[in-house]
Amino acid sequence: MADLAADATYEAYEVFVQYNALDPHVYVGSVLAASPDMALLVARENFLRRDKAVSLWVVPKQSISVKTSEDKDFFACEFDRDYRRVDGYADNARRWKAFKQKALHLEDIVKD
Repeated sequence: MADLAADATYEAYEVFVQYNALDPHVYVGSVLAASPDMALLVARENFLRRDKAVSLWVVPKQSISVKTSEDKDFFACEFDRDYRRVDGYADNARRWKAFKQKALHLEDIVKD
């Protein structure tokens, strides 16, 4: 039994849990295990002891591909689509009020 434990190589697994059918999977932590089946058991014991869930994922850490913000070209926008952004809409109420104050009213047009 001691020889089996000494020969086993443990690898890191990232754990994702879906708590109910309408929620997405969320990252809850990582575990060390000798196999994916063992990782599922360890993850269940560590992260679902008190909580109920409908789905549990364990993913080998080396299988996760990562891109960071240091790679500016990867995250650059391919097309200029600023018209899809909603940044300027917060100022619309003030602009509309100013426009209405400057606009001619029907009574002013009739007087002229």
